[in-house]
This record gives sequence, structure tokens and C-alpha cells, in this order.
Amino acid sequence: MAITIRDTGPRKRNIASLVGGVVIAVGCFVLWVLVAGELTRFPPSLPLIACGLAAAVAIGVWIRLADL
Repeated sequence: MAITIRDTGPRKRNIASLVGGVVIAVGCFVLWVLVAGELTRFPPSLPLIACGLAAAVAIGVWIRLADL
């Protein structure tokens, strides 16, 4: 017996997953800067802030895609 899959359109994306990803990314970046400021001198160096920004964006994208 063959299994058929109905032709469905693309999944509708929810705005809540986008907002959640952005909020988590901003929170991660703020925590990164605060912890880096405590471990080094405040304000942290530019490469350290860039690493924090990259990590925060990656976590935000992960949350966005995982919530779909």
C-alpha cells in the first residue's frame, strides 16, 4: 500500500518565534558584555565584543529555527 503526501503550501511562520529569537539574542549579548567587562576591564575590547555579537546572533538564529 503506497503512502501519499498531500501537496501542502509552505509552513506559516509565527511572529512569536522571531521575537523570541531577537529577545534571546539581545539578552545573550548583554550578558556577554557584562561578563566580559567583569573578567577584563570595562568596556571590553572590540574583538571580544565582536565574538559576543557573533555568538548572540548564532543563538538567536538557533532559537528562531528551533521554534518553527
